[in-house]
Amino acid sequence: MCYQLVERFSACRCLYFQHAVDPCEAYRQRGHSVQEKVVLVGYTCSRHSMRWSGNKARDSTLSDSGYSSIKG
Repeated sequence: MCYQLVERFSACRCLYFQHAVDPCEAYRQRGHSVQEKVVLVGYTCSRHSMRWSGNKARDSTLSDSGYSSIKG
């Protein structure tokens, strides 16, 4: 079975990064499907991190979960 890793923000579920498909031997065969594996990263995207207070917006970005997909 083929897999595709998709990273999404944990609070709003917006897309952070979509990785290439990790193909199996049957990848190009008709009717074969790709299973999506979701990893939650950070907290919220910049679009959903804004809170409206009256007529002006203030940035209320919360700190992330501390998870990092990059090994260093």
